[in-house]
Amino acid sequence: MNNLRHPRATRSGLSRRVVLSLPALAVAGGLAACNKRESPIVPATPTASPASTAAEALTTGETLNISVGPLVRVTHQGSDLSVLPLTIARPKDAVEPTLNAAAVIMGGITSNVVLYRPLRLIDSAGLRVWSTTTGKTDFGSIAPGDDQDLYPTFGPVDVDTVTVFLSHGGFIEVPVVNADDAQAPKLDVGSIVSNAKLQDTLRDPVSIERYSVALDGSSSGLTDGDETSVDVASDVTFAVDSAELTAQADDALKGVAETIAGYSGGELTITGHTDDVADDAHNQKLSEDRAQAVADRLGKLTDLSAWTTTVAGKGETEPKSANDTEEGRQANRRVEVVIAPTDGTDGSLARSGSGAEIPEPAGPSGSGPDGVTVGSGTFGLGQVTVKLAQVQRRGSLLLGVLEVTGGKGGSLTPLGTGWLSDPGSVLNNARGELGGATSLLASDGLTLLSGSDRIYPVDYLLPDSDAHRALTELELSEILTEGQTSRVCVAWPDTEEDTVMVDHPDGGALPWPWRLTDVPVVDG
Repeated sequence: MNNLRHPRATRSGLSRRVVLSLPALAVAGGLAACNKRESPIVPATPTASPASTAAEALTTGETLNISVGPLVRVTHQGSDLSVLPLTIARPKDAVEPTLNAAAVIMGGITSNVVLYRPLRLIDSAGLRVWSTTTGKTDFGSIAPGDDQDLYPTFGPVDVDTVTVFLSHGGFIEVPVVNADDAQAPKLDVGSIVSNAKLQDTLRDPVSIERYSVALDGSSSGLTDGDETSVDVASDVTFAVDSAELTAQADDALKGVAETIAGYSGGELTITGHTDDVADDAHNQKLSEDRAQAVADRLGKLTDLSAWTTTVAGKGETEPKSANDTEEGRQANRRVEVVIAPTDGTDGSLARSGSGAEIPEPAGPSGSGPDGVTVGSGTFGLGQVTVKLAQVQRRGSLLLGVLEVTGGKGGSLTPLGTGWLSDPGSVLNNARGELGGATSLLASDGLTLLSGSDRIYPVDYLLPDSDAHRALTELELSEILTEGQTSRVCVAWPDTEEDTVMVDHPDGGALPWPWRLTDVPVVDG
């Protein structure tokens, strides 16, 4: 059982820079971390420059020494941007003759074309993320005994520290300095910019969003920096073709009322929606009546006097899904409650309060530090062991690094196909949005079970994109052989608990459900 911790206001601030799990994972070109691993929480170690952070990564069975940061604010031809110096060094006794580590960290041709940018900066307090603006994909390989300097670019950054998401590596907190600071490394900005092939559409940060679904299906909640949107399922709150609230309606609406009560006021919009079974006029009236019923009940569950409330019905005109299946029609029968606080949201989650109990695990289950073994390893099927020693609380996020080891016969399939991915449609993300290649090999199926909700990894929407990217690994194409280990990074919303439960749900073409319980949460 998870224990609720003290309110967010009681937390102590960050006292030091911390590196959270650093080994780079393997990809199809032969990169695979293996052998015994260090603890996933590694303290930052100063290098020759007091403002940089030293990290140790393991990849292809060898140790990589990586110097990260600081992030430097620079100006080029009147435009502000940021540069993150990275140095990767290989030991002389490395086994592999060459290693294309830069492509793992910076991304290759595929990630560049579809803009899923594995290298990201996180503002864990302000809940924002920057993707690298470097469009270059050809960095060359490193031979044993050699090192490689990289200078990925980002848009302007307005905070004093950021957390670097090293894809297939870990989370590293680094300071942000101005180019004229004494501790700032000297950079040839003109050369860096000319070689970067800048993608200016990615220069601005985007909001980190939080998505959760009630375990009984009664509601789902989505929160960004400005508002929280809760979809309340009409099949739970209303009888068929009725606008009278059911006895179960309060279970779904109490969580909405608690979210509203957590803010001092703002704008509240309540909109009813239906499927297309009846005629347009009937559906329009039904949607309006249901929206009003929800508004009236919320007004009794919490004080709405400080909120400007708008109630409307859209009938069948704004479906979430196609109405050609019962599942689609059920999704369309809903009342949407949009809560827009005057000062924006505070990083907290929208919780359902439905009272639904956490279901029994659909697959193997064990404590996070001990791990679980998934798959039989027989009849040509793969097997892996998954462990999570702890997660780290940083700002309003929980940062986790899972250790995945090939079992009997290895994983046989890429880690992003069934072992860790969302079990829904192959090309859709966890929200059901068509993400294409950005959803194909992502570790977006690593959910938390908390209270009455399933909580998904945080995500974000890049400019000119129709699908959100999860703040997780986005290209888990490596296939582990027996005994090889890779680490998988994921960021979740803070659930305000001392321990968390990680659940990879059942379903999909390659169903590998599993659950990790009693994962300790430590403050970063």
